[in-house]
Amino acid sequence: MKKILLVTAHSDDAEISMGGTLRKHLNQGYEILNTIFSIPSKIETRKQEALKAAQQFGYNVKFASFCENNNVEDIPLHNLIKEIDHLIMTYNPDIVYTHWENDSHQDHRILSRAVRSSFRKKQVTLYEFEQINQNNNISANQFHPNIYCDISDYMNDKIQMIQCFESQLQGDMGHYLDNTEYIGKWRGSQIQVPYAETFQLIFSKSIM
Repeated sequence: MKKILLVTAHSDDAEISMGGTLRKHLNQGYEILNTIFSIPSKIETRKQEALKAAQQFGYNVKFASFCENNNVEDIPLHNLIKEIDHLIMTYNPDIVYTHWENDSHQDHRILSRAVRSSFRKKQVTLYEFEQINQNNNISANQFHPNIYCDISDYMNDKIQMIQCFESQLQGDMGHYLDNTEYIGKWRGSQIQVPYAETFQLIFSKSIM
């Protein structure tokens, strides 16, 4: 069975950014592990939300050793890289997904940098996902995907995944579900399907 590793900063990042693709990969028979590197507040609540989504849809969740009460930016870069090195070597994934290197959130940028550094030891296919929950038009307009994934059959699953994170759907974060709908339709229209998610393929292990 092929393995996919998600390296994500926060407990809801994977589901918001690529929940449809995640669900599609599960349907294709992949084993998936989402490793979360930062839970700075509401620790037990956010852990339980992540576990609920994973259990409901059939993927696995791991919490990094230093995730509690920390932002990614609080963790020394060499410690991040060391943990990702160990994770990649022990889990031995075929594919890794992580944040876009120019994301508007500093935690996402730092984690992306750490993942790229870990490729000095082991190379696997690497994708960086579009983070749809950042209301930053400057960064958003700089994301130029080279991979589109049709998630039309999995859009409802994605919405259900995101709804598991009730603590993150309040106040100024209440727009996440609306953004999921709008951006899914926008990206879908670019490839003439109802809904899509997009990625940048950074490295492919395939040999021609």
